[in-house]
Amino acid sequence: MEAIYRIGTTVLQGIFDSIKGITVVFYLDKEANRKISQPRPTKESLSTTTQSTPPQASKRLIEESKVLKRVVQCSMLNGGIFMLSILFFEYAVLPGLHLFLWYLFRSSTTLTTVWGWMQPSLSLLFNSFWVAPLFLLSKIVNSLWFQDIADSAYKFRKGRPQLIPSISKLIADTLISLLIQILFLLQSTLVKYLPVPVPFACSALYMVHMSLLCALYAFEYKWFNMGWELHKRLTYIEQNWPYFLGFGLPLAVLSELPNSIVISGCVFSVLFPLFIISANEATPKVDVCETPLKLFSIVVALTNALFRGRSKPGKAALSQPLTPNARGLTPPLSSTTPSFGFQGAAQFQQQQQQQHRHHHRHHRSHQRNPSPSPSGASSFASSASVLTAQQTLLSRPLRR
Repeated sequence: MEAIYRIGTTVLQGIFDSIKGITVVFYLDKEANRKISQPRPTKESLSTTTQSTPPQASKRLIEESKVLKRVVQCSMLNGGIFMLSILFFEYAVLPGLHLFLWYLFRSSTTLTTVWGWMQPSLSLLFNSFWVAPLFLLSKIVNSLWFQDIADSAYKFRKGRPQLIPSISKLIADTLISLLIQILFLLQSTLVKYLPVPVPFACSALYMVHMSLLCALYAFEYKWFNMGWELHKRLTYIEQNWPYFLGFGLPLAVLSELPNSIVISGCVFSVLFPLFIISANEATPKVDVCETPLKLFSIVVALTNALFRGRSKPGKAALSQPLTPNARGLTPPLSSTTPSFGFQGAAQFQQQQQQQHRHHHRHHRSHQRNPSPSPSGASSFASSASVLTAQQTLLSRPLRR
């Protein structure tokens, strides 16, 4: 009973934190401006007491304080232009044309024939030449603005983000994270339509999936700036699922209210920047439930199976055992470069076996001839160090 009480209070705390953090957007820019405008002691300021503000300071001020501006731009694009245009077409243009045709023909047969031909044609033209291009444009612009909001909020609260030094790691983490999110969305959709006789059981399980996915969307910007790897992000959500279930629940419910998928995407795009700021301000409550909710393990295993099928020599690299302190958690993904890293691992294992046989032959020859061989020792040491470095690189999981 106590465990249920702790889980319930943690879910409520997650809901409260997701809503409470939205208020930060109204004073975040003001505090950021005050923090940036404070003079910083430099050698020039210590030597000269009177010095004018350089023009770079005002430029930096404009670049740093743009959280509220980006949030308003997302709302205007997704809610003011995209969603309102669709609603205006569906609930004003089409009913108005239908009323005009009814007034023009007054005949039910003619009206049904003309309207049955006109309504699908107009909808097809509107979706092809307005909805589809604007949808693609909004996705591209939203991705840039969402990242800008997350970076600005993180710099103000936490400082400079931890940059990923390797471009290959960045690309691999981004692509595989996107693949896992797509597979998890498909998994949640399949769960929704399972033939379970219990009423509302599939819908409840579907909302659990969507809540955790929305929480992952919101916190991923913060964790990425903290330098967290992909498997660590997924494991953290599975371990502390009560808090993240509550945090993503409001966004998941509000996004599922519209019947149209496009309108649902517009609602999500309007509200999502606010939840990014809430995630940046929130402090998750951890260690509430001892049993992790391993919903991401299926898609992670499927992702590993996909890369195993594309690269057969990497079977050993895909089956990494978990560490003793990672009991019941999502297994880490295998390699930073899944397309060619596994073949390199197999080649280096063959080279290691050859070097091992060469070492035994060299040891027997050394027993026969006790004279030292510095060149052979140095080549073996260098090859062993290269093999150790390669195995260490291949054992690291993915990052974005």
